[in-house]
Parts: sequence; C-alpha cells; structure tokens
Amino acid sequence: MFSPSVCGPNANCSNEKGSYNCSCLDGFTASNSSLIIGINNTCRDVDECFEISNVCGLNSICNNTVGSHNCSCKSGYNVTDPNLPINSNNTCTDINECQFSSSVCGPNANCTNEKGSYNCSCLNGFTATNPSLPISINNTCTDINECQFSPSVCGPNANCTNEKGSYNCSCLNGFTATNSSLTISINNTCTDINECQFSSSVCGPNANCTNEKGSYNCSCLDGFTATNPSLP
Repeated sequence: MFSPSVCGPNANCSNEKGSYNCSCLDGFTASNSSLIIGINNTCRDVDECFEISNVCGLNSICNNTVGSHNCSCKSGYNVTDPNLPINSNNTCTDINECQFSSSVCGPNANCTNEKGSYNCSCLNGFTATNPSLPISINNTCTDINECQFSPSVCGPNANCTNEKGSYNCSCLNGFTATNSSLTISINNTCTDINECQFSSSVCGPNANCTNEKGSYNCSCLDGFTATNPSLP
C-alpha cells in the first residue's frame, strides 16, 4: 500500500510481517528467473506458443496474447469437445467433409476424405464441367458424350447412342458383332452379315444371291424374271 509499484507491472504484491512478496500474474514470468521479482526484475509476458510445447495440441494454430494465448483449429479440423477450450487434452480432429455434407462434391461424384481436407472425383462416364477447376458443388460432374468425344468408340459399321454416364453401341443393318457374346466396341467390331450364306432362301428359288457390304443383291437365273419387275 505504501508503494503499489514495488513489484512492478503484471505482478501481485503480498504483504508479509516485516516484508512483502511479489508474484507474477498468470501468463507472466520473471524477466530473470534467478532473481527475486521486483521493480528491477519485472514480470514479462509468457509466449505460451513458443515456450510451452504443444500447448494447443495437434492440428491447431496458437496465437500469443498479453498474459495469455488463443488456440484455434486449422482449416479442415474441429475441436473434439466444442464446450471446452482447445488444448493438448482437447485437440483438433479431422472433419470428415464427405460424411458431414454428402453433397460437398455435387452429383455424379465420389468424395474421399483426407487429413484436414477432402478430394472429389467424377464417377465413370462423367467429367468436371470446367476441367481446369477442382470438382465441387460449384463445378459439378457432367455426363461425357462418348459418341461425340470419340466417334470411333464403337468401331466401324456401328451406331453410338449416348447414355447418362455411359453409352451404347449397336450394329448397323446388315452387320453383326464379331463375337455375339461380347459387347460391341472398338475391340469387338461389327462385321458384315453374309445373308446369302446365312439364309440360302433369302432370294427365293431360281435366283442368285450376291453378298454386299451391309446388304445383299438378288438376281434371277438366266431364263427367269421377277414376278413383279417394279419390286426388288
């Protein structure tokens, strides 16, 4: 009471019989720990972020303040118990964005959780609307038109029909898949059907059958003519 500043700033002064005692406030320490706290050895701020190992725990950011410090979680992390302050006993844990928000990647996409983040990838048959940007709710996955993107995807003599996330191949009239047990593709192309061999009666009696690419031609034997010459 005689001299309030006897201990210096950021300190408590306790009167004792015939003397007094100085102690630093929480968050402060003696400038020289080997000397008694006083006007010539004042209390300085403790930089908890630097001087106390792992004070905020893993995956956190420590910000020193005068007499204290503040902990916050890094992006992509949340405190384990939001009702308690962040520290080494209540650390920041990874947010599973894929589970927390199922639509984070938008439609037609897979979401893969990563430490402190997440990754979006398009399902097969889809691609990012803007391939130069990351896939997200604002840059969603759209259907790939394989028929337009790769005209030869079905091989020659075939029709390509785009479908959502896929496509379908079908042979042109007069053609069939090389291997009928496999899907038509560039590796299982459509080949000409030899109608003359496949069905010997395709032209009827007294006629020659000539196979053509994707079709066939009928002609009467010598001495015969079509019943109706105006029809094939």
